[in-house]
Amino acid sequence: MVFLWVFCAPSFAASELDAIKSQIKQTEQQNKQIEIQLETTAKDVEQTKKKLVKAANQFSDLEEQRNALAQRIAELDAQRDIIVKDLNAGHDGISDSASGILFIASHPDFDSENMHDYILTSVLLTSAAEQFDNQIMDATNKIEELDKIRRQRAIEKEKLDRSAKRYSDEKNTLDKLLKTRSAQNEKLKNQQIALQKKLKDLSARAKSISELSAGVGSSEMSADTKFSRRKLNTPVRGRLVVRYGEKTALGLKSDGWRIHTRGDALVMAPADGVVKFADNFRGFGKVIIMSHKNGYNTIMTNMGSIDVLVDQEILAGEPIGRMNENRPEMYLEVRRGNTSIDPSHLFKEP
Repeated sequence: MVFLWVFCAPSFAASELDAIKSQIKQTEQQNKQIEIQLETTAKDVEQTKKKLVKAANQFSDLEEQRNALAQRIAELDAQRDIIVKDLNAGHDGISDSASGILFIASHPDFDSENMHDYILTSVLLTSAAEQFDNQIMDATNKIEELDKIRRQRAIEKEKLDRSAKRYSDEKNTLDKLLKTRSAQNEKLKNQQIALQKKLKDLSARAKSISELSAGVGSSEMSADTKFSRRKLNTPVRGRLVVRYGEKTALGLKSDGWRIHTRGDALVMAPADGVVKFADNFRGFGKVIIMSHKNGYNTIMTNMGSIDVLVDQEILAGEPIGRMNENRPEMYLEVRRGNTSIDPSHLFKEP
């Protein structure tokens, strides 16, 4: 029996070693599969981001074009209303001139005792006829102008109608991509609870937007103070109403730009970066703070909706939310460390 054990023991050990090696090999294969899946997932996320940047830019361009067409139609309508009003007002003048001519023509006085009355009658008739001709010509010009405006309006309206289908398609594409990104962020959402509590506490303590920005932190300061090699587009399309350093309505110096936008305008990330804050902040509506390279932070306020999460990495041009329809004015502030930076150094003027 002892003799048998001596020969079986090495055989048993070798068998167990083979089993362990087999398990290790299986684990390694499984790890490789997981790594491949993770790489594929990462690639999918990057592809989604790139598609979102492209879709957001196309959608924003189309939204701006449609807004310009609608504005042009409104201007043409205003011109049309003025001309119609002038025509209606001129109608009475033409009637009066015609009545005067008819009256003088139907009461000729060629038997006047003196030449003075005859000349006076002739002058009045000539003047009334000239006035009548001028009024008729003015009315004719206005009618032609009105017809031209109506034709232009029809062309602009046709352009607007043609763009409706494309607008709907672009919006659907953008919405689908946003849903895809949202699904890809599920893992990130599960890590948000503790962080959101910390940010809410910070938001409650911060007295100003600058304090809030300093509190959430930024990327490490570096010797390189550049933000970008070229000037960037602002995160939202609109009209600049307050510049850096100008006085606000409250008489305070502005540390950023105020940009008047369309209601519900799409907001895009101004540069590659990480979302540091995405929540309400008193007096500023929904706020997004992003951290960028070389210690820069961008602060964007008065959002109506936010489509990103804290700690999420975002590409330049990626959609991050929409403006508040009731308060369509973004306050854009750029900070490096504790110092506010004039946005004109970094961004093209909207």
